Amino acid sequence: MRNPTSNVVIVGGGFSGTVLAAHLLRRLPALSVALVDNGSAPGRGVAYGAKYRCYLLNVPAGGMSALPDEPDHFLRWVQANYDSSAQTTDFLPRALYGRYVGELLQEAVDRSAGNFRCFRGEATSLVPDRSRFNVHLSDGTALVTETVVLAVGNFPPSNLNVAGLSDRCARYAPYPWSPAALENVPKNGTVLLIGSGLTSVDIALSLKSEGFSGRIHILSRRGLLPQPHQPEKPWPQFWNEQSPRTTRGLLRLVRAQLRAASHAGCDWRPVIDALRPVTQQVWQSLPLDERRRFLRHVRPYWDANRHRMASEVGAAIAGLLHDGQATLHAGRITSYRESSDCAEIAFRDRKTHAERLLRVDRVINCAGPETDYRRMDAPLIKSILAQRLARPDALFLGLDVDAHGALIDSRGNPSPSLFAIGPARKGLLWETTAVPELRVQASQLAALLARHFASHTEDEDQRERQDPEPPEPSVERFESAR
Repeated sequence: MRNPTSNVVIVGGGFSGTVLAAHLLRRLPALSVALVDNGSAPGRGVAYGAKYRCYLLNVPAGGMSALPDEPDHFLRWVQANYDSSAQTTDFLPRALYGRYVGELLQEAVDRSAGNFRCFRGEATSLVPDRSRFNVHLSDGTALVTETVVLAVGNFPPSNLNVAGLSDRCARYAPYPWSPAALENVPKNGTVLLIGSGLTSVDIALSLKSEGFSGRIHILSRRGLLPQPHQPEKPWPQFWNEQSPRTTRGLLRLVRAQLRAASHAGCDWRPVIDALRPVTQQVWQSLPLDERRRFLRHVRPYWDANRHRMASEVGAAIAGLLHDGQATLHAGRITSYRESSDCAEIAFRDRKTHAERLLRVDRVINCAGPETDYRRMDAPLIKSILAQRLARPDALFLGLDVDAHGALIDSRGNPSPSLFAIGPARKGLLWETTAVPELRVQASQLAALLARHFASHTEDEDQRERQDPEPPEPSVERFESAR
C-alpha cells in the first residue's frame, strides 16, 4: 500500500513519540496510528539507545514511570523484568529504559485493533491536501493522515562561530552521537570536548569505556559541570503567585531559601527540586524581557544545578578530574587550526583573560542542542516553515504552540491538526525535556486527540445509520517493530 492512511502520524520514535502512540492506543484501541522512526526501534532514540552500560538515567527509578497516573509503573516493571531488588532511588541503565518504553508500546499495540504501523525512515515534507496531510518519507512513501504530531526531540548542536572551524575539518566531530565521533581516536591521545554539560559527561564516559587512557579536556564558557544527585529530604514549596516576576527577584528568593536550608543543615539540592513541580508556571509568569534576561545571565547556572547526573556518574567524572585524566577549562574559543599532527584550539581563559592553546587529536562538539528552528537543516522542518504552517517562538527556543501543543502558524492561528510534543515546546514551557514533563504532555495530548476522534467516529456512525453505505475495506495491518 503506497499511500497508507492513518488517523494520526507521529514523526519521531523517541520517548515522546513512542509514549504518545502508546497512550493513544490505550485510550482508543480502534484508532489508526503511524509512527515514523529513523532509529533502531521505537522508544530508544538518542537518549535510550545507548550501547554503553555506564550511561545511567539522570533521574532515579522512582521518578521514571511513563504513565503519570501510575508513578511506580517503571519500578514494578524493573523488579519484574530486570532486578527484583531495585529501589526507587536507583539510577538504572538508559538502555534498559529504552526497552521499557518499547515494551509499553508493544503492549498497547497487542491490545489494539491492529491499526498501528511503524515506518522506518525520515519524514522529509508535509503537504496539506484539503482536510488532510501527506507526510512524505525519504523512501518515497506518502502517509495520508488527519493529524500530525511532531515528536522530533532535540536537534544536533550548531557549529560554533569560530575562525577556521567547520564540519569539513578532519579532526572535528560536529555531532557527538555520530559513530564517527570516537572513531580512530588514539588510545593514549588527547580529546577536547566543547561544552561541559551532560553530553560531555556521556562522551567522557564513552571514551573511558572504549579503553581510552589519554587526556580529556572539557571547555565551556563558564566551566560548569552538572552536579551529581544526592539523596536529601524534600524542601517545602516556596514559590507562589505572589512571588517576584523578575529574574533578579527570583534569584533573591532562591538565595534566601538556600541560606535558610544551610542554616537548617540541609543541602541546596532540595531547594532547587522544590521548584520542579512549578517551573513551567514560574517561566510563564515572567514577562518576555525577563525570560530573555534569564537566558542571558542565569541559564548556565540553572542547567548545571537543575539537570544533574547520577551519583555513580558524578563519582566517575570526579575520579577522572582528580587523577588528571580530565581537565576542566572555562573560556571562549578564539580560533581553530588543523595540521597533519593535531588540531590547535586557542581560547581566552575566563579568569585570567590570557590566551591559551590546546593541541588535541580530536575535537567533539558537545554543546547544547540547536533550538532555533530557522537554522535547522531538517527537511521536514524546512517544509513546514516554508509553508508558514508553523513559526518559531519569540525566544527561538522551539516552535510557537498553544497550551495544547498545537502549532501556531505565521498568522498567529493555532492549528486544529498539527501538534508538537517535547523540546519543540521549550519556548512556552521551558522545562520540556525530561520524562516527568514529557509523560504528562503525552497523556494530555492523547486524551485531546482521543476525544476528537471518538466524537468524529460517533458522528460518522450516526450518518451511516441515517444513510447506510457499504463498509470500507479494513486497513491492512503492519507489524510493529519490537
